[in-house]
Amino acid sequence: MTWDRFRGCIAAAGFAAGDAVVVGAWRTSPFGSFVDVMWVRPDGTRVLLAPSPPVADYVASLYSFDEVVATPVRGGWDGAAVGVEAGPLRVRMLTPGRDLRSWVFALRPAWLRERPGWVAIEDRVARPLVGRIIGGAQGVRAAGVAPGGQREFYAVADYRRVTDATLTVDGADRGEVRALPPRLGIGLSSFPTVPAVVHVTTLVESGPGRAE
Repeated sequence: MTWDRFRGCIAAAGFAAGDAVVVGAWRTSPFGSFVDVMWVRPDGTRVLLAPSPPVADYVASLYSFDEVVATPVRGGWDGAAVGVEAGPLRVRMLTPGRDLRSWVFALRPAWLRERPGWVAIEDRVARPLVGRIIGGAQGVRAAGVAPGGQREFYAVADYRRVTDATLTVDGADRGEVRALPPRLGIGLSSFPTVPAVVHVTTLVESGPGRAE
């Protein structure tokens, strides 16, 4: 079995106008360092904003979107916030320093938490506890099969709640930060409904042997 490995963070928030935004800011990946944005419009349309056609093709083969757009995407995680410019979107999500939830996720050493078998065990056994720790995690999965048929695992290293966020679309403010919908309908897992930045290593099955 071979794996495509993405290390970085996933940040997500909802907004009063009805938008939901999920940002992937990847330090390392098969495509190098990049940022992509999954945007759910108030009408439910799922849009991928990716920085290049190869990234757009890869992510679209993994998840479910109604529109896929290759466009410059700038920004990322700066240690205290995620700020991104992508197509018509300008989004910024602020986090506090590390708290007890953050340290709980850091307890497992990287060599253990990034093993697919261990992630699958955590997904089955620890999910109820994790849900109580972070809140709004009823639809969250750490292991499973993505819509494109690839096995996928999320090894979480850090978790920080978003304390404030802003979003503009074509310059128009989309209102105060809100909870995310419980079902985004994009991947194998929903993001927690509580806005947050999650530092993660994502493992995606590559090559022959993908699940059908």
